[in-house]
Amino acid sequence: MTIASYCMGIILSPGHYFGKEQQFNENASFKLNITAYQPQVEIHEHYHENAYLSLLINGSYEEVNKKTSSGITPGEVLFRPAGYNHANHFHDTGGRCLNIEFKQNGLQELEWRGPLPDKMTVYKAGTFDYLYRLLYFFSQDPGISLSEEYILSWLSEYTTDNIPVRLPWLPRVKAILENEFDTHHTIKSIAARVFVHPIYLARAFKEREGITIGEYQLKMRVRKAMALIFTTTLPVTDIAFAAGFSDASHLVRSFRFFYLATPRRFRSLLKS
Repeated sequence: MTIASYCMGIILSPGHYFGKEQQFNENASFKLNITAYQPQVEIHEHYHENAYLSLLINGSYEEVNKKTSSGITPGEVLFRPAGYNHANHFHDTGGRCLNIEFKQNGLQELEWRGPLPDKMTVYKAGTFDYLYRLLYFFSQDPGISLSEEYILSWLSEYTTDNIPVRLPWLPRVKAILENEFDTHHTIKSIAARVFVHPIYLARAFKEREGITIGEYQLKMRVRKAMALIFTTTLPVTDIAFAAGFSDASHLVRSFRFFYLATPRRFRSLLKS
């Protein structure tokens, strides 16, 4: 089989990757995309201007730098710091990767105080549960709003702040998520309202509640939809808007995720 190759010494500017980009989303702080690679593709030495995480979805490849050569298998996550020179060789099945790029200006806006790892690191499959949740939701809907907080959860792994026993802002955060269904809340917007750093907020909330802020918000929206199914005859589309979903399809996907049935199916079971 012919081996495709790329020129050596290439500097990849922010947001650019080898491979075919299948879907992407980005904001001021991060870019997410899924890239696909053909079988036997050989990518010669190159580096990226920004640091990024890369989760191998399927396939396999060799990660080669001046010191080592490592075989990467599905589910493993690589952190590649900015300026890290490496080459890759995909095997007979090719592969697909979820990439999470950290924009320098975005990290500055977040007032990120902790250093990112200064060397390439390979994490075994299953190490970061929230990155696999991000992969699931991003694959279903590239515009999913949960993405940012999953990334902030990864960044929070590199903070050393202790979480105190008492979190006076926690009841207010939960009240916002449990009652304000007409507003989409981001972790940054909530952090600003309770005067807490967003990365600290992501870490402390997850540690105390066992789920992320976005997951809690989604849970409250689905719970609201369930209450409306029991207490009203509103059509599913109206229930979706009343519970804070952008459209009925988002409600259906989320409802099925929690209750293993669509809202319409669940309502029909109640009637029977």
